[in-house]
Amino acid sequence: MLRTGLGIFALVCSATAFLLSVWIVVPAPTYRLWQVAVGASEWSLWLGVLGLAGAGLSVAAFARGSRGPALVAFGLGLSATVFAAVPLTQTRPVARAHNVRLSLRQYLGGLRAQPAAASSQTATFATVEGQSLLLDVFLPTAQAAARPAVIVVHGGSWSGGDKTDFPQWDRWLADQGFVVFDIQYRLAPQPNWRSATADVKCAIGWVKRNAAQFGVDAGRIALLGRSAGGHLALLAAYTPREPALPPSCEAPDTGVQAVVSLYGPADLVWGYYNPANPDVIDGPGTLRRFLGGDPRTAAEAFAIASPINHVNADTPPTLLLHGGRDQLVGQRHAELLSERLQTADVPHQTIFFPYAQHGFDYNFYGWGSQVTKPVLLRFLRQHVAQR
Repeated sequence: MLRTGLGIFALVCSATAFLLSVWIVVPAPTYRLWQVAVGASEWSLWLGVLGLAGAGLSVAAFARGSRGPALVAFGLGLSATVFAAVPLTQTRPVARAHNVRLSLRQYLGGLRAQPAAASSQTATFATVEGQSLLLDVFLPTAQAAARPAVIVVHGGSWSGGDKTDFPQWDRWLADQGFVVFDIQYRLAPQPNWRSATADVKCAIGWVKRNAAQFGVDAGRIALLGRSAGGHLALLAAYTPREPALPPSCEAPDTGVQAVVSLYGPADLVWGYYNPANPDVIDGPGTLRRFLGGDPRTAAEAFAIASPINHVNADTPPTLLLHGGRDQLVGQRHAELLSERLQTADVPHQTIFFPYAQHGFDYNFYGWGSQVTKPVLLRFLRQHVAQR
């Protein structure tokens, strides 16, 4: 009885680790399993420990005669351990290339101090068509005058999400001396490509008008967006004087000094015909709702709303971060935009994390985030923090 129980327990441990870790390397067939893939990729260390435990217990069970379950448990546990090692092994070369030292202590999270509790407040930056648009302000704990600012734009397929969906990053940026404004924009009714972009530009204008109140230097502002927010950040940053994309409020100056996109789409026509994983998300359908048609029926919208079409010599410095296993927005978007920025001689940096899924920075202490933090800080200090 004991040997059978040990074999079954080993099998449960190994099977659990395997069924979760396999999505690190195998494309997800559903949206829910994609969410599992994000968690498995970013907390893979624990799955590796569970897989090793199952494999170790299976050896003991085998020695006691529970051979059937033990053999299966050993194979599954060993496979899970291999899958779980992929994020770390694939991040190490990226970290070395950018002079970043990966830390197990930081990965464990609880052993590292949390970002300072930045002072925060909420303000209304516009009321458009009866809808109040809010932003959260995160102020550095250290008092200073004329500080740089980062305006954060959330993701959510242009139809969901809300401000401050990644609060640890906002607090961390504030702890580094940046005043952070995490904003809302109109999600409905769709198509909302004009209104969403207009609201981001309105927020830029509001920050500039109220710069003195928050100790911000209006000439040192960066945009940072994730996913759909990455697209909007790029589009707003690249089109400060585009007549087809005016701000939704009085904002004579919507120019910024730098822009950061984490896994944001850049070429919407290409993205329409090349969805990353149709089993996870209906990419073409999402774009049709956002833009009011397909590339044939809404050709002008697709052209104007694609950041890649607005790159020129005046485009602000750009940082692109993307996961190689992104199943919502393929990394080709970042590659195409990087090529266009290179051609236009725009200062830019593009970093790919081969293992990473869409939303890899959700784990503030994960391997991808450990590289992202120093790279992001260097970029902002070079292009925004310094005068």
